[in-house]
Amino acid sequence: MLFRFPPIDAPVADSTYLTFHGETFAKLKQESQAGKRTVFLTEHTLIFVTKGIKLLHLPGETIEAGPETVVLLKKGIYVMAEYIEQGLNFEAMMLFLPVKLLKAVSTEPFFNSRKVTAAPPCVIFPGGELVQAFKEQLRMYFNKPLLHTDQLLSLKQREILLLLMNSGHQRDVCDFITGALSTDPEDLDYIVRTYLLQPVTIEDLADLTNRSLATFKRDFQRIYQMPPRQWINEQRLAHARLLIDNTQQQVSEIAWQCGYDNISYFIRIFKKKYGSTPQALRAETTIN
Repeated sequence: MLFRFPPIDAPVADSTYLTFHGETFAKLKQESQAGKRTVFLTEHTLIFVTKGIKLLHLPGETIEAGPETVVLLKKGIYVMAEYIEQGLNFEAMMLFLPVKLLKAVSTEPFFNSRKVTAAPPCVIFPGGELVQAFKEQLRMYFNKPLLHTDQLLSLKQREILLLLMNSGHQRDVCDFITGALSTDPEDLDYIVRTYLLQPVTIEDLADLTNRSLATFKRDFQRIYQMPPRQWINEQRLAHARLLIDNTQQQVSEIAWQCGYDNISYFIRIFKKKYGSTPQALRAETTIN
């Protein structure tokens, strides 16, 4: 299952969220048991771990984040897990960094912009004294009601980026922001191919590439000479056909692995493409 985070409408009465008028600023995550899940971060996110270890499984590597580190994550899909020592709990805070904030920071005179090639989706920093103090203060906000919540938390979002820049990490923070705001064609191609088999929508892909839906469709057509839904379905169905022919996986499992969370829709378009349902095609292949 793919968990989308933050939720579109975080519960106002839930004290583990800091929200204001439908906007979610931060989340306090507390766990007593270790778990592993696939998470779709729909906002760029900063993670502070206060207890335990956060494990981020990236292609080719696993990153460990603990109480002495700070993690910046681009919006996207990640496999996350927690490591909890015996008898203890896991706790972390997630501070969401909206695009409008990153754009505002990127226009400041102190911002050092440069062309970033293949910017990593994740950057991890050691937490210095000022950053640790920021983390302790932010943790207190979950225990006390706040006045002027939106103005105060907007300042906190900006403050942590400036603190990281003043802790010897200006280059890394600027590169992260530049990469997070990129609209380069190369980044569009990378994102489309990275999330091709994930259950994401065309609207999700447009957002991940920092484009409106109309601009995404136009740019996609120019790069692939085909509308996005048609091209993506062709790629997914080709992969599904490969799995049908070469594995004994259940059709529902194959549908999920190919980015379809609606099994009936998957079977319908598969039949339209190949002239048979997945089960019928597998039976024909077995007989032959």
